[in-house]
Amino acid sequence: MYLAKLKLLQFKNYTQANFDFSTQVNCIFGPNGVGKTNILDAIYYLALTKSYFNQQDHQNIKHNESFFVVEGTFIQDKIDETIRINVQNGKKKSIQINNNEYSKLSEHIGQIPLTIITPNDIYLINEGSEERRKFLDGFISQLDKNYLNHLLVYNRTLDQRNKLLKNFFEFRYFDEKLLETYNQMLSSSGSYILEKRDTFLKSFTPIFKKHYKIISNLNEEVEIIYESNIDMDIGYLANLKISEQDDLRSMRTHVGIHKDDLVFHIDNYPIKKFGSQGQQKSYIIALKLAQFDYLKQSSSKTPLLLLDDIFEKLDEHRLNTLMTMISEKNFGQIFITDTHESRLKNVFDNMNQVDVAYLNIEKGIY
Repeated sequence: MYLAKLKLLQFKNYTQANFDFSTQVNCIFGPNGVGKTNILDAIYYLALTKSYFNQQDHQNIKHNESFFVVEGTFIQDKIDETIRINVQNGKKKSIQINNNEYSKLSEHIGQIPLTIITPNDIYLINEGSEERRKFLDGFISQLDKNYLNHLLVYNRTLDQRNKLLKNFFEFRYFDEKLLETYNQMLSSSGSYILEKRDTFLKSFTPIFKKHYKIISNLNEEVEIIYESNIDMDIGYLANLKISEQDDLRSMRTHVGIHKDDLVFHIDNYPIKKFGSQGQQKSYIIALKLAQFDYLKQSSSKTPLLLLDDIFEKLDEHRLNTLMTMISEKNFGQIFITDTHESRLKNVFDNMNQVDVAYLNIEKGIY
């Protein structure tokens, strides 16, 4: 599968733009602030139905406009599929495939596997547990529709349970049966999610370790540890019951998969506290390349790979390693942004039999 054409209408800084892409490598260059990353974000929208950089859909509409449209034509086995996303102020987001609208956005997730690597990905190490859960959930959701459905049910039920706890406190009443209903729903979806996360990490971690060794060129031991406050020896539901009095006092749910975390270790220590900048960069790149490999192995489609501004952020060894992997055609279609055309050409002109397209971007214009 590859993206042949991209159309933007009032998306971020673009009034209107049309792009044609190579099936292999697409180098998008131009000065800072002209909208190179916005092209990658539009591609991300087509795959995951949301922005990678700004989760509020309406904030991706061009200033002083009321809607945006992102449209992409994908080709697989000589068959065209056109994905169209329409976001309009005050209306429900619309996603269509070949002019047929999805009844649920979740139906589209996983149809276009994708991995993106950006300088901001260091937040996976430095920020709180919510960011790592989002990465994990987004990753697994591309592969498992049931996981995504359970996650949607869980999040909706969690919100309803927390509102119920607040009502108990504010209106001085207690409905044990209603609370038990929400507990049962959380337990059902939460148990499924917890098991899938655990199973996934057991198969994903060896792939991650392999990539870390290649990227870092060192023999450091790295590990991804899954932490949960759920004791499955007594069952999910029992955990909720034990925490019930604390939940009632604080008006929120204290235990569950919404509190879980990934702990990133290097040589048995948290990389957040003890890892150098170079080690952290290697960790993130290995994490994302392992994601690409895992998606590729688990899907009939080769994922798209988006690389944003990597030449400015990676040292020579890590960059050369990544470029070597690209030259060996381990990837499918690739999109790379950079500020310098000459730097891109110096890299790719030395690669034999790699089809490269160069796109010069001016501010909101192509």
